[in-house]
Formats: sequence, structure tokens, C-alpha cells
Amino acid sequence: MFALPLDLLLIFTGLSPLVGLIAARLNRSSISGAYSVAALAASAVSVYEVYLEASAGAFTSAVAVGAFASYMRVDMLAVGMSAVFLLLAVAAAVYSVSYMANESGSPIYYCLLLSMVSGMVGVVFSGDLFTLFVFWEMMCISSYVLVAFSRGSGDSIEAAFKYLVMSGAGSATILLGTSLVYGMSGTLSFEGLALAFGRSQPSLWLYVASMILLVGFGVKAAIVPLHTWLPDAHSAAPSPISALLSGVVIEAGIYALCRLCFTAFLPVQSQWLSVVAVLSVVTMLVGNIMPLLQGDVKRLLAYSSIGHVGYMLAGLSIGTELALTGTFMHIFNHALMKGVAFLCVGAMIYRIGTRQLSDMYGIARRMPVTATALSISLFALIGMPPLNGFMSELTIVTAAFQSDLAWLGISVIVNSVLSAAYYLRVVGAMFRPAESAAVEGAREAPWVMLVPICALVSMIIIFGLWPDPLMNLMRQSAACLTTLLSQGGV
Repeated sequence: MFALPLDLLLIFTGLSPLVGLIAARLNRSSISGAYSVAALAASAVSVYEVYLEASAGAFTSAVAVGAFASYMRVDMLAVGMSAVFLLLAVAAAVYSVSYMANESGSPIYYCLLLSMVSGMVGVVFSGDLFTLFVFWEMMCISSYVLVAFSRGSGDSIEAAFKYLVMSGAGSATILLGTSLVYGMSGTLSFEGLALAFGRSQPSLWLYVASMILLVGFGVKAAIVPLHTWLPDAHSAAPSPISALLSGVVIEAGIYALCRLCFTAFLPVQSQWLSVVAVLSVVTMLVGNIMPLLQGDVKRLLAYSSIGHVGYMLAGLSIGTELALTGTFMHIFNHALMKGVAFLCVGAMIYRIGTRQLSDMYGIARRMPVTATALSISLFALIGMPPLNGFMSELTIVTAAFQSDLAWLGISVIVNSVLSAAYYLRVVGAMFRPAESAAVEGAREAPWVMLVPICALVSMIIIFGLWPDPLMNLMRQSAACLTTLLSQGGV
């Protein structure tokens, strides 16, 4: 019907309530967990088949639903992004088997997890704005409930409500911008938009529509000043969901902006990218200053995600193939780095029951594997060589200097150095002498949690030492966008 990975996800998601009912009757939540892991793993493996097809050239499909037609466009960019989403989703699902073992309603959790990932993959496979919006809402609605899943916590309910209000307003804004684009072009497909606007002159309404869509998708991407929901939502959610929200969900907004920038926004691209460049500097600055004030480790990591969104926006605002390669590399690398960071912190909270950094002093002595993995991920987030974060940030900085945007490259460097202040504070706290009875009585995380953590850490090191495969894939992804400039259409 659609593309194979998405078809599998939708089928597995549809069957998940039945599996959840069986798991509830047998009082074995691990059945739902194992089912989710198998579903996500099968979908992730199927991405390779789609990669082989897309590498020979992008392909499209249309599914008629009544008077409407849903278009899917699968190119190397869609393949690269779906691989990122599914990779982290598999890790989060494996981790959740142990993390959610004692939580009531865990079958519902796994159903929502599959639904959210299905929405994310559907967003990147969409060939038109209408289909993208449908899957966007599928992703958003699932994530609202997952943020509030810890029902006993008042913080989670408040955070989910704030997230719902702001993200709902963002979705309404996207719908308004989409209607304006349709009114000007008569189509919502990305191919049609590129052809309709590729050779046209800029108009006032196109400027308005581009700014409206920037605001709409900017809410989900947590672009400053539209970021205020993120620290609350990402810190209040269960840790595997925090890893997905910070690791890949906000990147779905970056993806949508990249796709629109090289289709509907071609006539106003230079002006639009200038606005994005300014927003990128403000976003990375706020995202790297606010963590300095945080005592809650999950809130600190959530704010740092905003800083990394700024790095991604910097690559987008430069607009060259090298810069976009850096942006897509950083999306992939950030998913690994932030995924490990949230999963490690979640394991520590699982053992000692607190998110406060001051209560985690000396935890490396009791949880050495978890603390070491967290330290590696934090060093990678700083951009230290030879870890993967260094390569993607270096690519963006190099592209900035090559494009005579040295001020943007310098901003990325300065903010990377600034981020070391709070990341190293976390590392230092873990290796200090223990000061609490909870830490003294802690023990290493369960092996089910450690397996995905160690797998992701190994990828952080591998793609830092050997970045060529990732760079080649993301260069092909970037080429899917930049070729529109020379062709005037898809």
C-alpha cells in the first residue's frame, strides 16, 4: 500500500491492542514489549530493501481514499531519516521491556510507542503536505499521551497539557500555511510544489505562507522562542520516551522545514534562510545557556537538545549540499548521543529514584557501565574527537566558512565550547565521592537496559572513527534536495 517499512508498522500498530489484551489477561507485560521490539526490528530491517530501490532513483506511490489521494515519495532523504527513527525506536523498545516491567498499563504504552514511530516514518515517506499532516498528527497525539503516561506524577500531567496546547497550536498553524500554499499552487505534492514555484517570482502571500509554516513546524522542532514546552515535556516523560522525543521527534520538524525549503520556498529561499540563520544562533545560545542553571539532569539534557537544534538549523540556513550533509549527519548522531544520555539517566533514576544531579554524586562507583556510557555520550555531545558529534559539527562549520558565513561557523564553535561547562559538570558529579545512602545502595542497571545503551555507544565510537558510510548516505540525502535548484523541479 505505502512503502514496506511503513506498511509493516501500521499493521503491527493495528494489531498491538489485541496483543496488549492477551498480555493483560496473562499478566505478562513483557509480551507486549517483545512484540514491539519485533515489530520495530522488522520494520528497520525492511528499510534496507527500500534503500536499494531508492538508491536507483526516488519512487512514488499514490493511494486513493475516497475523493482524496495520499502520495508517498521515497528517496534517499526519506530512507536516511526513517533509518534514524527506527534505530533509536528499537533501542528504546528493548530498554522499555525492563524499564516498564512494573508499570500498570504498559500494553497501552507499547501501542502508543508503535503509533508514534509509525507517524514519524509516515512523515518522512509522505509525498505531499496533506499526507504529511495526517502522519504528523498521528505522531503528535501519541506523544502527548506518552508524556503524561506516568499518571501518578502531577508534573507529567502539567507538562503534557502544555505540550498539547502549544503543539496543537503549531498543528493549526501548519494547516493554515498548507491551505495558503494550496491556494497559490493548486497542489500539495512536493513534486507539484517544486514545479509550481520553481520558476515563479516571489509574492507577498508566499512570504506569509513560508513564515507561517516556519512557525508551525518550528514549535515541534523547539526553535526559540517556540521552545518553552520542551524542557517540561521531555523531562517529565518516561526516560525511553524522553530519548525518542529529544533524539528524533523534534528532528521531524527539522526534516519538514528542509523538505519545504527546497520545494515550496524556492522563490523566497534566500530571505527565508536568512531568518533561519538568525534563529539558529538564538536557538543554540539559549539551548546552551539554560542548562547551566539546571539541577534536574533530565531537564538539563532537554535544554541541550534545543542547542543541537540550533546546530541543525545552521546547516539548513547555509543551504549548500555540504551543509545539509552536516545537518543530516547531526540528526543521526544526535539521535545516538541523546538517546544514550537519556537512557543512561533513566537507568540511574530507575535505581536511585531521583533526577537531581546533587543526589547522583558518586554513582559511577556503583553503576560503572552506565556512568561510562553516559560520559562517552556527553563528550560526543560536546563535539570532542574522535566521537561522532565532532564529525557532524565539523562538517557544518566547514560549510559555513566555505559559504562566507564565518560568523555562523564561529557561533557553532563557541556554543560547542560553552556546552562543555554543563556536560562536564554532570561527568564530574558522577565520579565524585558518594554522598547519599541511595547511591551507596545502588547497583548496575539490568542487562536488558544495558544492551541498547552499549549498542548505541558502540555506534557513537564507530561513526566517530569511521564516518565515511554515514557521510555518504547523508550526502545522497542532501543531494535529493539540492538538485531541485538546478532542475527547477523534481
